[in-house]
Amino acid sequence: MEKGRKLNDTYTLMDEIGSGGGGVVYRAYHERLRVDVVVKKIKENVKGILESRAEADILKNIKHTYLPRVYDFLEIDHEVYTVMDYIPGKSLDKALKETRRFPQKQVLEWATELAEALEYLHSQKPPIIHSDIKPANIMLTPEGRICLIDFNISLAFDNSMKTSTGISGGYSPPEQYADLSFYQRYAKQFERQNTVQETKTMSVDQSTATMQDGKAGRKTDREAEETAVARTVRNVVGSGVDERSDIYSLGATLYHLLTGMNPGNDFEKIVPIDQCGAELSEGFVHIIKKMMEFDPDDRYQNGGELLYALRNIYKLDTEYQNDQKRNRNRKILIAALYLSGAVILGSGWVIRQRELDTEYNRNIAQAEEYLASGNLDEMSAVLQEAMQIRPERMEAYAEEALRLYHSGSYEDCISYSTDILLNPVYRVKNETDEAILGNIYYVLGNCYMEKEDFSNAELNLKHAIAQYGQNSLYYRDFAISLAKQGKIQEAETALDTAVSLGLGEDSIYMVQGEISCAKGEYEKAEEQLLCAVSTAEEEILRKRAVLLCDRVYQELGVNWIDQEIALLEREENRFDSAASAMNIRERLADAFVRKAESEESDSHEYYEKAVECFQSLYENGYATRQIMENIAVLYEQMNEYEKAADMLTQMMEKYPESYVCYKRFAYLEADIQQHKKNTDRDYHKMKEYYERAKELYDSQDNDQEMEMLDQMMLDLKDGNWL
Repeated sequence: MEKGRKLNDTYTLMDEIGSGGGGVVYRAYHERLRVDVVVKKIKENVKGILESRAEADILKNIKHTYLPRVYDFLEIDHEVYTVMDYIPGKSLDKALKETRRFPQKQVLEWATELAEALEYLHSQKPPIIHSDIKPANIMLTPEGRICLIDFNISLAFDNSMKTSTGISGGYSPPEQYADLSFYQRYAKQFERQNTVQETKTMSVDQSTATMQDGKAGRKTDREAEETAVARTVRNVVGSGVDERSDIYSLGATLYHLLTGMNPGNDFEKIVPIDQCGAELSEGFVHIIKKMMEFDPDDRYQNGGELLYALRNIYKLDTEYQNDQKRNRNRKILIAALYLSGAVILGSGWVIRQRELDTEYNRNIAQAEEYLASGNLDEMSAVLQEAMQIRPERMEAYAEEALRLYHSGSYEDCISYSTDILLNPVYRVKNETDEAILGNIYYVLGNCYMEKEDFSNAELNLKHAIAQYGQNSLYYRDFAISLAKQGKIQEAETALDTAVSLGLGEDSIYMVQGEISCAKGEYEKAEEQLLCAVSTAEEEILRKRAVLLCDRVYQELGVNWIDQEIALLEREENRFDSAASAMNIRERLADAFVRKAESEESDSHEYYEKAVECFQSLYENGYATRQIMENIAVLYEQMNEYEKAADMLTQMMEKYPESYVCYKRFAYLEADIQQHKKNTDRDYHKMKEYYERAKELYDSQDNDQEMEMLDQMMLDLKDGNWL
């Protein structure tokens, strides 16, 4: 297609950036969003599948940290196109040419992230199969983030799982090869190997009859073995791709990243990864070998199984297994010593270990007290001390994740929790430790929930349940993450499980409210959420119920705004946590603004109430750019221009490189001049603010107010005001 061609009046083609089994790929410009995107023209052999299925929109709902977003499907002149995120950065095949191989720590981190993406794709209904995982289809962004690109969209809709768009040598699994000559070559190789073995084992001293009898016996054994091998090869080759095919391709990709060698498609000649000279743990060797098994039945069956193995890789190491055996033997030995009367508890070493355990437990108890009282800084100090006393124990790490969550530092908590899960210094020794590990996943899932990244919340809450499936709260929040994504039936099933595990009344109301919201039954949701608010025993649950009920009132419309304000006014002072109270107050300010806009006669009164709320946030340390901007806008709405200018000046001092400060000043100047006589108007100061805003503005911010400001300036020039 020609450069500059515009598709659907939205996407302007810029250049061709590649082609593969699924089609030709172009970089394009999204005119409305003002961002670069990728447009892929679907080849004829897969086009019919997309054209014949109405479910194509399912891919538009894909949202995952390590996958590109699907914007659109276009049908133009009987051709089908997909539009996805353009991912900047460097593909791993280019990185391999520069670096040749990567250390285990780096590859393990990438492997875990890619397994998360596969678990997400494979858990869709129907499963989405990538079918072409290789270094060229894995991008490393400038921020160091991994992104799996160019998945085979036709496999999202082919129920037979037979569709394939091509072979990537060295990375495609045997089931993706449809050529029967592959089977014949494999069978001949088997026959050659056994002929050589037969020659070596036959004795020249045997009589002719003995040789013939022996040969016949060996031939029978060989034929039986060959039959088994041939059956496996015949059943696998060309059988069609499924989730396990992605596991093989990712395994081959990791093999290449670790060894610097493409494993190749001569499957029986692939050099085992532990013979390639790479420094790898036993666990990683085991995982990659299992991923690259010839028979799909012998591999991990989907992304979820692989992810679990990677997150528990330490359990596959001999050192860990020996440690477990030593722990069991130590318990047996101690019991025997007790029985024999040879008590050694008086020894100095044992006494010291008991003292350390006592000191460690004291710190953990102190940390929990600090958490309950909201003294998070002191909590951090005692936890760091605990980690130094007993670095191999898990409790302190889980408590630190909880501390970061309660502080509202969700990004920091995600980073910390992910790091301790991927690079553990602790030991998981028993069921109690497994439960603590589940708590870490639970906190991580709730961090993603707060950031409204519900797919990653679901993923981590599922891991929490896998670690300890008897906690009703895990199922409660798992159900909420599902409801947030519209997975209503699954959410109801999770709620039933939570109830069977003894879920509290307040939590039941909360999940029911979430499910009713997902169904669009807002009045029913309001009733359930108010019950959750009135019965909630923990602050976090009450806060969630209040905030969700607030959204329900907004969905119900302006006629419900008085109930919304009454709820927020009643609840804002009920929270011990300052962060929760401020969160409610910010929602209340927003409600007052909407009330002012709906009640023109009383607008000034409600604008003043909104300003009071925002000022309270500002004075209590929540002086964010958004809060300051809101205060300035409200003063401008009330025609109190000096107060608006004063707040914008403070905002500019704090955020000197933000275009928003200058944009707001430009709008303020427009309002000021609008209230003057025509002969007194002077828009030159507005022009100065506008030009500075344009210098600082990044078009990717997609700010409609900047577009409106552009038009205002054009109108001023056309009207000879400048």
